[in-house]
Amino acid sequence: MTTERKTLRPENSDLADGESAECSDKQRVTHSWPSNMASVMMSFSLIFLGCSKGESTKPKTAEKPAKVEAHPSEVDIYRIVLTAKAEQRLQISTVPAAIQAVPRFRSLGGDLMIPDGHRIPVTAPMTGTLLQAKNTPLALPGQKVSTNQILFNLTPMLPPEREVPNAAERVAMANAKATLVSSQIQADGDMQQAAAQVEAAKIALQRSQQLLEDRAGSRRQVDESEAALNIATQAFNAAKERKKLLDELTLDAKTGIAAAVPIASPQDGILQTVSAQVGQVVTAGTPLFEIVDLQKMWIRVPVYAGLVNEIDLEAVASASSLSNTANSIKARPIMAPPSANALSSSVDLYYEVDNADSQFHPGERLTVMVPLKGESESLVVPKAAVILDIYGTGWVYVKSAEHEYRRHRAAVSFTTDELAVLSLGPEVGSAVVVDGAAELFGTEFGAGK
Repeated sequence: MTTERKTLRPENSDLADGESAECSDKQRVTHSWPSNMASVMMSFSLIFLGCSKGESTKPKTAEKPAKVEAHPSEVDIYRIVLTAKAEQRLQISTVPAAIQAVPRFRSLGGDLMIPDGHRIPVTAPMTGTLLQAKNTPLALPGQKVSTNQILFNLTPMLPPEREVPNAAERVAMANAKATLVSSQIQADGDMQQAAAQVEAAKIALQRSQQLLEDRAGSRRQVDESEAALNIATQAFNAAKERKKLLDELTLDAKTGIAAAVPIASPQDGILQTVSAQVGQVVTAGTPLFEIVDLQKMWIRVPVYAGLVNEIDLEAVASASSLSNTANSIKARPIMAPPSANALSSSVDLYYEVDNADSQFHPGERLTVMVPLKGESESLVVPKAAVILDIYGTGWVYVKSAEHEYRRHRAAVSFTTDELAVLSLGPEVGSAVVVDGAAELFGTEFGAGK
C-alpha cells in the first residue's frame, strides 16, 4: 500500500506577531498518514514548549539615583526625588533661609573714566624728522608700553645758517680741536705717570713687608708704604677717568649733522592715540602720542540730589559689569572735582576701582551698589546656594520631604562676601541646599550622571 506523506499543521497555523521564523519551521511536522494521533499531539506539545523556552528575557534595569518625572503635574514640575544611596553620595548639606539685618544698598548706574593725571600726552621737543626706533615695532594705538621704552627717534633739523660755518667759526673750531688734542696727550701722560707711581709704591710695600718679616724693619714703614700705595692708586684712577672723558670728546668741523633724539614713554600704560607717523617732519610742540595708565580707574555715579543725604559717602561700594552682576569688585570713594547736572537734578559721586587685569574699559557702563546709611532686614541665604541657569535666572533647592527637593526661584538683590540677599526666594526657615546644589541642578537637567 502506497503511503502518502503529508504535512500536518495545527488548526491555528497563522503565526502570532513577534514569533520567530524558527518556531514556525518547527511547527511543520512531516510523517506518514495515517499515524498515531497521540504521537502527533505529543510532538506539538514539545514544539510549543521549546518555543516558549527560546523567548528572550529582558535584563533587570539598575535603580536610578534620582527620579525626575517626564510629564509631571504643574505642582511637581520642580521636584526631584533622590534615593537614600544617592543622597548619601552627594553629601548634601542644608541651611535654613533666614531674615537678617544687612546694610542697605541702592543700585545705580555709573560710567568708567580715566583718572585725572593718568593721561600723558607726549610732544616733539624740537623740529625734526621722525624715524622708527631700532628693534621696536611700529607704535600703534592700543599697544602696551613700559617706562622708558623708545617709540620714535627724532632727527633734529639744524637752521640754515648752521649748514656752512663762516671764517671765524672755522678758526674757533680749529683752535678748539688743537686744545682738545693737547689735553688728550697730557691726560695720557698723566695716566702713565700715575701707573708708574703705583708700581713703585707696590715695590716699596713689598720691601717693607719683607724687612718686617726679617726683623730688620718696623711696622711703621709698612703702614707708610700702604698709605703711599693707596694715594698712588687713587691718582691713577683719576687720571684714567680724565683720559676716558677726553677721548670721548670729538670735534668735527662738518655741520648740518646731528644725533637722533630718542622719544620714550614716560610711564607704563597703553597708547591711547598716535598722532604722528614714521618719516613725518614735525615742529616743536607737535603731539606725537598719548599714553594712559588704566591700572586704576574712576567710576562717575550720577545720584539724584534728593538721595545724596541717605548715601554713606565714606563706605566702600561694589561695582560689576552689566554682563556679570554676580561678580563684583570693591569701589572706594575718592575726592574728585565736584560736578553735577542741572537738567537731571543729579550730583556726581566718584569711586576708584582696581583694573590691573584690564577687565574694564574707559566709557564702560557699570552697575554700582551704593551703600546707604542704616540697615534693613532682608531674606538671606548662603551665596553658594544660588544657582544661575543659562538665562541668568537664580534658583535655590529646598528640601521639602525625606529624599525630596524642590527648585525655587531666587532674585538676588546683591551679595556680600558670604551671603546673597534675596528680594524673592523661599519661605523663612526653609532648608536651602548649599553643598550639592550644583549636582541637583545637573541631575534635574541631565548635565551630570
